Amino acid sequence: MNGLSRTMAIITEEFPAENISGMWATVITGLVVVFIILALLIGVLYLLGLFGKAMNNSAKKKNAKNAEKAVDLTPAPKAAPAVIPVEDTAADEDDEELIAVISAAIAAYAAADGTQYVIKKIKRTDRTTRSDWGNVGVRENTRPF
Repeated sequence: MNGLSRTMAIITEEFPAENISGMWATVITGLVVVFIILALLIGVLYLLGLFGKAMNNSAKKKNAKNAEKAVDLTPAPKAAPAVIPVEDTAADEDDEELIAVISAAIAAYAAADGTQYVIKKIKRTDRTTRSDWGNVGVRENTRPF
């Protein structure tokens, strides 16, 4: 009991110069408590991260098993040819090259399905898009954590 009353007497001295040992005890205790709590928070967040990864891995495995079970080996029925509108106002050679590239891409896509598409109209749109800086900003702000 004598030690506790002596410690209380040290902390409650009237003059700051007489209370130096109590001040250092308070500072060291505060620092120790702060770092212990920070270590506990780091540990909890690390465990939550491990738990989240385990949940993602189990969901991926479950989806892979469901995908294997859901494989259908029957051939798909042939669909009717799709119509893609094409505008005939393209007089420049650049537009003709562009039409040829678009047609080749559609033909390659159709060959994989075994279907045939007919291009009837190509229309150029004048849509303003974001600048490269704007795209980088959107990617940075919407990137998964």
